[in-house]
Amino acid sequence: MRLHEHLRLVREFAEGHLRDDEDHDYHIRLKLEHSMRVLDNGVHILREEGITGRTADLATMAALYHDIGRFPQFDRWGTYRDADSVNHGRMGVLTLRRLDLGDDFTPRELRLIRAAVGLHNAKEVNPALRDPLATLVQVTRDADKADIFHVILDHLSQPHNPNRVVIHKLKEDPARFTPAVLETVSSGMTCDYASLRYANDFVLLIVGWVFSLSYRATERLLLSRGLVDKAFGLLPEDAGIDRLRTKVMAHLQRP
Repeated sequence: MRLHEHLRLVREFAEGHLRDDEDHDYHIRLKLEHSMRVLDNGVHILREEGITGRTADLATMAALYHDIGRFPQFDRWGTYRDADSVNHGRMGVLTLRRLDLGDDFTPRELRLIRAAVGLHNAKEVNPALRDPLATLVQVTRDADKADIFHVILDHLSQPHNPNRVVIHKLKEDPARFTPAVLETVSSGMTCDYASLRYANDFVLLIVGWVFSLSYRATERLLLSRGLVDKAFGLLPEDAGIDRLRTKVMAHLQRP
């Protein structure tokens, strides 16, 4: 199967979960569009980082299929919050086992693609993970995070946006955030979704991702798209947030 055939497979699978219900279908299409942008991000990262050959082919597939489990997840539970439904990475692995990806991949390569999909949303990834799986996971996670920046900030930039599923139904108060979340992010640690209470907490969480990105190409992508500035522009004035901004920009602009 060529790439355009995989694109058609993902579109047909996603559209098979449409119900002719405006709210439901909005969220299905949201993840379909996200999947396509993550693919584009992944291809960009691979090109900029000089990753080629079969590893690049498999990483491209992992990026495209990374959220394939989101469609049955939302169709069944009506949420994208894993804690209230199912781990969407694991759901993606189960879904891929049922899909026919053609005969271009060996059984081992299919296992690598599924493993990358299963690990793309892990809070932490074992640093001892070996190639080629390590590269598949790193490219997919970076490509995904770059687009989540876009999705979350685009949502929060629209006043009174009723589609709160995107931000896991967190409270939208422009002046409020959880101090413990700011402290965790400022220390360079990974924040847990369960600790989020406000929409600003989600912004802080994604800002904290810059410290764990695998590729400089991803960092440049965030800067060139103005996403880091946009994120801090949505946060309230606070000395701790100002210090975090200084730390983040120093990290992104390092030699």
